[in-house]
Amino acid sequence: MRRVNWQQSGGRCQSAGFSFLELVVVIAIIATLIAVATTKLVPYVAEAERVAVMRLEGQLRNVLVMEAALYIARGDSASLPQLDAVNPMALVLEPPATYLGELHAPTLDQLPERSWHFDTSVKRLVYHASRGFETPESGPVLYQYTVRVAYVDRNSDVRYSPGIDDFQGVRLHRLPQHSPQAQSGYTGKSLAASTAAVNNTK
Repeated sequence: MRRVNWQQSGGRCQSAGFSFLELVVVIAIIATLIAVATTKLVPYVAEAERVAVMRLEGQLRNVLVMEAALYIARGDSASLPQLDAVNPMALVLEPPATYLGELHAPTLDQLPERSWHFDTSVKRLVYHASRGFETPESGPVLYQYTVRVAYVDRNSDVRYSPGIDDFQGVRLHRLPQHSPQAQSGYTGKSLAASTAAVNNTK
């Protein structure tokens, strides 16, 4: 509390100011309030990020459906396999500001949090989530997506044959959550190298 002393001479007011102890108490209270507020806000920030990712997933799926429809409308169904493993961000008119572009086997330390990129070495769209998604067991969280042309292989030739196979759409698949650090002792290697290391241990 601020102390105010009145002097008889001149009736002027003099302030003694905060004592050191009062200042320390005020700083401690402010620090506590900030810590509590930050703790309360973290889940909301993580949820907002999750919603933003899901919204973009929906947009990408819609773009892929529209692209496939354009192929069919042009009578170019034979070219639909070109959409297999395509970079879906390349089909979006305005990619998000956090999209870094197409990168070849980037290392995790090159990727800022909350960023997207397309890894040309494994043909996957990757989202590097913020630390709010991490657990002590998971380490860095990466959401990986791949585009696949879905069809019923009527002639068993392991490829889409227009007029023979039943086309079922172009789909964006989210792969099982992959954490290079947790699964392959990630120490700065590229995602492709880490993925290969995991596959070799299976």
